[in-house]
Amino acid sequence: MEKSYRHYFALQKEPFVSDISHQEILVTPVIAGVQDRFHYALRLGAIALVTGEIGSGKSTALRYCIGGLHPSEYRVLFVTASSGSILELYRQILGTLGVDNVGSSRAKMTRRI
Repeated sequence: MEKSYRHYFALQKEPFVSDISHQEILVTPVIAGVQDRFHYALRLGAIALVTGEIGSGKSTALRYCIGGLHPSEYRVLFVTASSGSILELYRQILGTLGVDNVGSSRAKMTRRI
């Protein structure tokens, strides 16, 4: 079945892969809007939240936004969904940054981040 739809639509590779390069992402008005808001939050030093239905392109839009950031100026952290606890979020951020766990004090974790 896989070869038939690729042949039918003359696709050279698998569509909708999660590792699509920055240059290959089709910049729709929605993605451009996410990018504008992303850069606005970045300029303010704020936190931004992207929400949407499953399969609506949230991850692709964010991949496009971070693909244009200079790696020496920004460090991108990917945080997975968790129980919702702020301490769990802090632990994930510290772990991604390679910082040893400093206990369960929110103040200590915030300073380390």
